[in-house]
Amino acid sequence: MGPHVRKCLAGTAGGQRGQVLMLRAQQAGTPMFWLDIAAQPGAKLQALDSLLRHVWLECCGHMSAFYGGARSKVSMSRRIDEVLGSPGGRLGYEYDFGSTTELLVTHAGIIDAAHVKGVRVVARNEAPSWPCDECGQPATKICVECANMGGGFFCAIHTSKHECGEEILLPVVNSPRMGVCGYTGET
Repeated sequence: MGPHVRKCLAGTAGGQRGQVLMLRAQQAGTPMFWLDIAAQPGAKLQALDSLLRHVWLECCGHMSAFYGGARSKVSMSRRIDEVLGSPGGRLGYEYDFGSTTELLVTHAGIIDAAHVKGVRVVARNEAPSWPCDECGQPATKICVECANMGGGFFCAIHTSKHECGEEILLPVVNSPRMGVCGYTGET
């Protein structure tokens, strides 16, 4: 997707043009969930934090932080282009220091494109399809308790029959925060 997005942004006609910083934010470990982000080079990490919270993470106003090499905390007031440096530069990110969601943000390159103000999502993964544990139909809910044991996905029919009860079920969403804390999807 990265090359396609770069080509589309670079080919956008009209308006002011300039350098646009391309970022990839992905779930740490197994990157099933990812976002391609276009950023104004001078944008601050605080703007990136706000975007990640809005699109992927915000549930209860938890704290978050960016980390550089050797897990040194990086101030949210720093510029994205300064912190990530050149293509391939990486930052760790954590949201919620109790039931933590860990992300990796990578500098994916700089392109000449239509001016970007702040940061914005330009592409994301397609939502994975999760089968119901009972019947194999597409799941609409995940059980917070059962998810900790490697399952917990239920279709609309089987949510009402799940033994843990409906109050512990959260919606299946396109986010690495799915099934964690009170996360229900984009705000």
